[in-house]
Amino acid sequence: MTAAASRRFWWWTFVWLLLAVAAIACSHRLAPTEPLPPGTGYRGLELPALRATDTVIYNEEGRYTFLYHPACKVSQWVAYQLTASDMTGVADRSDAFAPDPRLERFGWQSATHADYRGSGYDRGHLLPSADRTCSEEANRATFLYSNMTPQLPKLNRGAWKSLEERLRSLTTEYDTLYIVVGTVLDEGLPTIGDGVAVPELFFKAVALRRADSFRGTAYVMPNSTELLTNKGFADFEVSIDSVERLTGLDLFPDILDF
Repeated sequence: MTAAASRRFWWWTFVWLLLAVAAIACSHRLAPTEPLPPGTGYRGLELPALRATDTVIYNEEGRYTFLYHPACKVSQWVAYQLTASDMTGVADRSDAFAPDPRLERFGWQSATHADYRGSGYDRGHLLPSADRTCSEEANRATFLYSNMTPQLPKLNRGAWKSLEERLRSLTTEYDTLYIVVGTVLDEGLPTIGDGVAVPELFFKAVALRRADSFRGTAYVMPNSTELLTNKGFADFEVSIDSVERLTGLDLFPDILDF
């Protein structure tokens, strides 16, 4: 083989190798991408599409990502994965409510105990405490105020709680649940304490995975005693597309056909 032929051989070998790598990458679209540095978020299948202006924060202990709205002092959404192993520990509910120190690095204020005291609202979890009983550290991480929102008792202890319990039960049927839960933060919302916004609507979107097969479900619930009366979580089931229209989010962008 001449030197020129040898160079052509190795050149085309390199080209075909690159094409093969690209094909393999495309065929694994369902696999989570690599974690970003701590504090910047985790690019897993549960994450909505992120805009250039979004600053997401990853909570390492609780293994969840959230997008905080500083002016409202609540998170717009929290995204996380749920499997049976997340609930196999013996950690008790910590009730260790605390401001989130992660917010300080961005100059953002956290809600506090005083904001909720006497307000008539529960400190409603976005990522439920019972979804993280695998360790004490993971459970405490769910009690940071960045994971709390003002919810009326009728919601927090009623249909919302029943939905959380239902999703936990589905971990016996599915490998992984990819969950995005959040708030609809319109302008002019009422507030409690020192400017903590009270959302009128909450949503939860779920991609349920069994092997490489997915199905989706979603819910939108009102933060209203009147509208929740005599209603269960099933009464608030909607399509994922409708949640996207309501919130402007692109949900589960890395899951094919969602």
